[in-house]
Amino acid sequence: MPPLLPVLAFAFVAGLMTIIAPCTLPVVPLVLGAGSAGSPRRPLGIVLGFGASFVLVSAILASFLSAAGLTTSHLRVASAMVLAFIGATLAIPALGRRIEGRLAPLGRVTPTRLSRSDGLVAGLAIGAAIGLIWAPCVGPVMAAVLVVAASSGPTLEAVVTAVAFVAGAAVPLLAVALLGRRAIAAAGRPERRARMQRAFGGLMVIAALVVATGYDVSAEVAVAGLVPGSTGASATAASPETPSPGSPAAATDGLPAQIAADLPADVRLEDLGPAPEVEGITPWINSNPLTLASLRGKVVLVHFWTFACINCMHVQPYVKAWYERYASAGLVVLGIHTPELSFERDLDNVRSAVASDGVTFPVAFDPGYATWNAYRNQYWPAIYFVDRTGRIRHVHAGEGDYAASERAIRELLAEPG
Repeated sequence: MPPLLPVLAFAFVAGLMTIIAPCTLPVVPLVLGAGSAGSPRRPLGIVLGFGASFVLVSAILASFLSAAGLTTSHLRVASAMVLAFIGATLAIPALGRRIEGRLAPLGRVTPTRLSRSDGLVAGLAIGAAIGLIWAPCVGPVMAAVLVVAASSGPTLEAVVTAVAFVAGAAVPLLAVALLGRRAIAAAGRPERRARMQRAFGGLMVIAALVVATGYDVSAEVAVAGLVPGSTGASATAASPETPSPGSPAAATDGLPAQIAADLPADVRLEDLGPAPEVEGITPWINSNPLTLASLRGKVVLVHFWTFACINCMHVQPYVKAWYERYASAGLVVLGIHTPELSFERDLDNVRSAVASDGVTFPVAFDPGYATWNAYRNQYWPAIYFVDRTGRIRHVHAGEGDYAASERAIRELLAEPG
């Protein structure tokens, strides 16, 4: 294991950089609006609550949630609705006063009280809700931490790495909250400040409803398609980009026309041993249950992915294109969906993501990491290229190097079974 201090430093910087990730977009207006109200202590409460809820769910309770078959899907939606309610009370002050009066007999801590409270506690509660919503923004740095936490329980290394990561993420979020306060203070006359406060509240409502309805993931997919592919989950994945799928060249070797405009002359194929069998799958999507033994004579891509992973979103169009182009030539893609986050363990969420993304290849749901562990995999995404005899001949983790991957597919298809 590498020394802990460099890992923590790297995790902090990675957290710091998540502010530019597409998955952070719906969180920004929530922090901006919530931080603009209340006392100067509220922004601090927000980032502390945000960090505590993320670390608790992702690194401390992850194995318990996994063993119990629980997810945070409903809790995430409930958090979004509470934040939408808080935003509504800021956007419509009369509504806030009316509801506050009606709920007064129930106690001091209500959503309306949270929207106006001057205390640190209100910020902690709001930040905890925001932390649950922000969960998809973990990035590849946290992947190993989440796998260990979900499968083996919390460790000191996992917890402190998660703390370092979330501490980095908290820095720009605190700046956003303080920016909201400064904008309100600089608005000048009370009526202008009130209008700006209502605007921030409206943005909170919109962002929270986007999360509650699941459109944040769809929007992230759309934004990811506009953003150039980044480096993958490991150093082996950093390669020059190739043209997007869709520019066929002339067919060669009796195979369908290639997708990439230019392919390398060859790719080094090795014998990396027999491919482990697919195991521990609960349901299959788009297919009846499959085994590698039943697929002898086919070239198989064992593709580890998960639907809210930004790197997986960048890779998925290529995997889909390869499957569509080469299936008739003997290629099979097995999409092993091993969840990274709690709400990715919800089978309904997986089915919805598969349908909305137009994935037609077989998808195996691997919530217990059985197939993941059988392959000793460590990355989302990762592809294992299996030849017609069932042996692993090539492996690629992360994004990039698409032309080489396509060349590997074509060479394996050209080999005798």
